[in-house]
Amino acid sequence: MFKVKTIDHLVLTVKDIDATVNFYTKVLGMEKEIFKETRVALKFGHQKINLHELGNEFEPKAHHVKEGSADLCFITDASIVEYQKHIESLDYTVIEGPVKRTGALGEINSIYLRDPDGNLIEISNYIYQI
Repeated sequence: MFKVKTIDHLVLTVKDIDATVNFYTKVLGMEKEIFKETRVALKFGHQKINLHELGNEFEPKAHHVKEGSADLCFITDASIVEYQKHIESLDYTVIEGPVKRTGALGEINSIYLRDPDGNLIEISNYIYQI
């Protein structure tokens, strides 16, 4: 039987690559990667987010390209309360949480904020560690 194993990368279309890199590196601890000389990605764990600048996307691309339409959940081992303090120390606003939600592997504690393009970012940890 054929089935996929994991996510390798996803693409975010953004208005300002520098602002996006600043947010994801400072708030989420991702690492900026330059590849193919001009392409930019954000690496974390065993995956990455490739960035496309709105109006200057790479082909092939999504059928309906729009910034600010993503809803992404990232898992951390850190305390959600401590993570919220980290976010607020960087002058970003947590718009909801901590709240309990359901993740791919069980119950999670989550907080929510928005990135510079308005994408909804959920930062979570598992209530019962895996």
